Amino acid sequence: MLPTPPLTDVQRAIVDRAATLATERFAPRAAKHDAESSFPYENYADLHASGLIALTVPKAHGGLAVDSITYAHVLRHIARGCSATGLTFNMHCTDTGFLGALGTEEQQRRYFGEIVGRGARIASITSEPDQSYRDRFVLQTVFRRVNGGWHVAGVKQFCSLGDAADYYFVTGIVEGASTAREGIISAMIPRTDPGVKVEALWNATGMRGTISHTIRYDSMVPDANVIGRPGSFFDVDLTGFALGYAAVYLGIGEAAFDFITEYARTRTLRPSPQPLSHHPLVQRTIGEMSIALRSALTLLHEAARIRDTGDAEATALVINQSKTLSAEVGLRVTEQALRMAGGRGILKDLPLERWHRDALAGPVMPPANDRCLETIGKLLCGLRAQTIEFQ
Repeated sequence: MLPTPPLTDVQRAIVDRAATLATERFAPRAAKHDAESSFPYENYADLHASGLIALTVPKAHGGLAVDSITYAHVLRHIARGCSATGLTFNMHCTDTGFLGALGTEEQQRRYFGEIVGRGARIASITSEPDQSYRDRFVLQTVFRRVNGGWHVAGVKQFCSLGDAADYYFVTGIVEGASTAREGIISAMIPRTDPGVKVEALWNATGMRGTISHTIRYDSMVPDANVIGRPGSFFDVDLTGFALGYAAVYLGIGEAAFDFITEYARTRTLRPSPQPLSHHPLVQRTIGEMSIALRSALTLLHEAARIRDTGDAEATALVINQSKTLSAEVGLRVTEQALRMAGGRGILKDLPLERWHRDALAGPVMPPANDRCLETIGKLLCGLRAQTIEFQ
């Protein structure tokens, strides 16, 4: 295991709590959820029992309200145990942050009370079919004003947590608005709403336990469940998504590295009497992997630190750098680990092929690495840059 950058006693206690859960509970269940493409309900029950389900809930509402450094390292460790839990938990926690930034006091009491009290799970619902964050995203989900609230209609794709969510934080645009800046709006829609319908089940190469179904919404939403005013979504810090993704894909790479390093130390292949670790090519590959992972870990820690300074431009630069590096390193390291294991690496008896499949999503998950690199280049050239843009 790579050494974690220095943490305070408070940060370390929370990170260690997550690491223990990931090692003792999440990791033994991960292969099952991957094979079945089933949601890790037990892991979320553990997150609730441990208090981590309220990682980003304000302390005034019974949560932990952790800083970005703690958050990043918690996500790293959770993903080491179960990729799908790490990825979906990042969605849940980021939406919790949105509720804290945009929700009224009554909404915060209500929703945070459910998260702390019964472990309610929140899904982030923005992506849509035939749309891409590669350019400006055009929202097709419409909020139409009706008596006492809104009629929300649209189809959403890549809905992580799927029908395991208790609430969907659905983002769309007010009917008649000419731009997202003017009309973007969000609402909390319960899974039990009769207008919520799963249209297509998640059937993916990797991240299978996220059950990121395609879901249609045709729901009546009271004003009390609308979060923020039209346009206020642009006032929220969106960098939490990318910081969490960086942590998750780095964690996957670390899991593969730890496994293959131990494998090399202990595995002997005939006719050699010595373990694989004595072979120069194995030594070189492990050295390369360790440098890449340590570099990504250092950048992730720095990105989290800078995010908490409040410097928006510096944060945008370093988080785009961290997300790009972690996603590429996670993918590369899982491939190297699989190759080092030889033909056994593709067998499902070993976790290497699962980690590699999960890591495939990293470079294309919004903000996709190509978009991150453009943003980095613009910022360094003194140009206006925004990683995710809505039309």
